[in-house]
Amino acid sequence: MENLKLKLTLLSLCFVLFSCKNDMKFEKSGWTQKGDLNSYKNRENMLEDLTKNHKLKGISYSKVIDLLGLPENYSDEKFNTLSYNIVTEYGNDIDPVYIKILEIKLAKDSIVENYNIVEIEN
Repeated sequence: MENLKLKLTLLSLCFVLFSCKNDMKFEKSGWTQKGDLNSYKNRENMLEDLTKNHKLKGISYSKVIDLLGLPENYSDEKFNTLSYNIVTEYGNDIDPVYIKILEIKLAKDSIVENYNIVEIEN
């Protein structure tokens, strides 16, 4: 009987450890807070709450900016797309080895048509 209790305790502990995430509720000040090397230390943990509990599709460009702040778009970005850097991991040099971006596609009337989470590994 004691052996069964030990197994159940270990199984429960494993379940708790593997089900723990660092997910955070989305809030703008945490989303825009920068860390080292212009990284955003909370975005990865807030992304799920943002995409599941905050309406993105159908809102206007100005509401996106109010919610998320200014995007990190670059000259080679897609037309009518706002990009928000979620994670950038570097290897042994200045070139990133992994990038995760939230892309928000705007329709011609500046209303959010769709959004995508893009992951790039080099």
